[in-house]
Amino acid sequence: MRKLAILGLSSIVSMSSYAITYEYPYLFKDPRTIGMGGATVAIGGYPNAVFYNPAGISNIPITEGFLVNLVDVNLSINKNSKDFINDFMDALDTGDLDGDGDDGDDKLKAVNDVLLKYRGKNIHFYGSDYSSVSRRFSKLAFTGGVLLSVKADAQTHQGFGSEGVLELDYNSMAGVVVGLSYTVLDGRLSLGLSGKYIYRNALIHTFTAREIVEHEDNLDTYITDELAVSKSTFGFDFGAIYRLEDIVPKGKLLRPSIGFSVLNIGDLDFEEAGKIPMTLNVGIALNPKIPIFNNWVIGFDYVDVLKKFEQDEDNVKRIRFGTELKLFDNKYADLSLRAGLYQGYPTAGVDFRLTIIRLAFTTYAEEVGAYSGQDEDRRYILSASITW
Repeated sequence: MRKLAILGLSSIVSMSSYAITYEYPYLFKDPRTIGMGGATVAIGGYPNAVFYNPAGISNIPITEGFLVNLVDVNLSINKNSKDFINDFMDALDTGDLDGDGDDGDDKLKAVNDVLLKYRGKNIHFYGSDYSSVSRRFSKLAFTGGVLLSVKADAQTHQGFGSEGVLELDYNSMAGVVVGLSYTVLDGRLSLGLSGKYIYRNALIHTFTAREIVEHEDNLDTYITDELAVSKSTFGFDFGAIYRLEDIVPKGKLLRPSIGFSVLNIGDLDFEEAGKIPMTLNVGIALNPKIPIFNNWVIGFDYVDVLKKFEQDEDNVKRIRFGTELKLFDNKYADLSLRAGLYQGYPTAGVDFRLTIIRLAFTTYAEEVGAYSGQDEDRRYILSASITW
């Protein structure tokens, strides 16, 4: 039974990237941005904008003073993971079903049934914490923070041939991110630059059943010492946002803007531990004035214009569209609703702050196939932070 537990729990904590799926690699996935379809290149306004367009930190409200996000934790699983964990725990609780007094055989059959049920399905987990301090002055804005993340996907297989029994793709990252933005042309143009130092540990491996059994007593050290690889590197980003309200019809009402960003200039290359390629991203946004609610933004982005993601060349997977409506925002509380389309799939999110505690829920679907509509992977994010 020890072997069964190791096999099953390995499935839960194993990890994902494009070795298993066609998901695009990323450094950080912001729940607010994902809730509104991933569209933020021309919007910003939050410290996490530094991961999409560093010029966006110029849109942090100037009345905020220092904006501190402490223990900003996000936990995400997909639908398969939730169902798999429930079924696996039920299998381990299986009793003496056949009356022979041997619980082990019953558990073995139950666990094998679960692994068979989820064979070839993606099991996903992602956790992150980006704690940061930010400030906007009249023209200059800055942000700095510490990023910690763990990303994990796995697929079980029948166990024969080259597929083995368990396919893993895992990475964890830790690093420091800083960003500066400066506004010129009477506030119409914001230019941003960010830098980051990231350490990454990764594992891409297909386990056979024999391999798991042979290393059941030292599986952790076997993975750490023999299979995992690690590398640290520096990266830089550049971006701009231009506000068009003075030069387009109804600009004062719609408050349009355009933006672009170049992320991971020269590639964020971790060598054997993987690579996040340089991408050129463009976006447009509207920030209509409405008398009832506090703020309303609409955005449309197209990411990876030069098709540097090696997984595919699908256009729909690179489209982001969404909106955020802030229902109210005062000293004691605020409430925001979000919705959008991400890679052709609907997204939604709700964000509520009460004094210094912020809670959020987001759902979206990642396309893990080679084109939009091939293999939808619905995911759910719970977020909690201390902010002031």
